Amino acid sequence: MMGRRMLGTMVAMLALVACAHREPEPAAPMHATAPPPAGSALAKVQVGMSPREVEGVLGPPSAENAYITGKAFIPFFYGEDRWRRAYFYRGQGRVVFAGGGGFSQNARVTRVEYDPAEPGRAR
Repeated sequence: MMGRRMLGTMVAMLALVACAHREPEPAAPMHATAPPPAGSALAKVQVGMSPREVEGVLGPPSAENAYITGKAFIPFFYGEDRWRRAYFYRGQGRVVFAGGGGFSQNARVTRVEYDPAEPGRAR
């Protein structure tokens, strides 16, 4: 009888410890880049611009890379950000576009990453 009571107490304590709430640690930013200097060409690129508009400001990229995101694997998800495209500009940085919703090919700038050490190669 004593063994069952002890076992029950241990199971209850284990359940309480397993359900304990911890505060999440603050997430570190994935891309900690400085904003482009005011005089640079990358400073003219704004969030929401199309690839054609970016090429009009910066010219053709040194290289580009396209990839899908995890949202592409969600069944029947036709929202935005299922794929991305990055333009690499040697010595300037990167411009990242997110794809439109559904099966559209509309892409818009989501972020501009200033990096004067950018080699201009797709990764």
